[in-house]
Amino acid sequence: MRSVRAGHTAETSNWQMTPISARELFVLPHERRDGFWSSINGHVLDLADPDAGPALAPTPDDLFVVSIASELAWTSRRILRGSGLPDDVSVSAKWRTTADPPALSDITLTIAVSRRAEAASEALAAAVEKGLAARSLVEPVVHLEWEGANQ
Repeated sequence: MRSVRAGHTAETSNWQMTPISARELFVLPHERRDGFWSSINGHVLDLADPDAGPALAPTPDDLFVVSIASELAWTSRRILRGSGLPDDVSVSAKWRTTADPPALSDITLTIAVSRRAEAASEALAAAVEKGLAARSLVEPVVHLEWEGANQ
């Protein structure tokens, strides 16, 4: 097994977290065309080649940004419900990418809430930031495992 570690490691971290769940997904070659599809908890997604653009399916950048935006929407809804405020929330995202190296360079997320909930926007912003920080990887680690004969 080869491991790639990003950020701080267990040896340098003071965080003590106990995992409560483990998730798994698969990215597999598409059977009918040159591409991939993913199975996540029984849900299937077509995945576009990031070099081909978003014409056929979401790109990896699209999926990354929507994962952040959806977490922001759910966190906002929980906070608004907990405060007894209307939970009508929508989130929009805009982002830019760089060409060399190909990477996300800037993500702007906008939360829209009802007029009644606008009065709590400062408290909501602080709670959302805290909630998103708590949901981030405490010890960002990626482990790569290689299968097959040519390891």
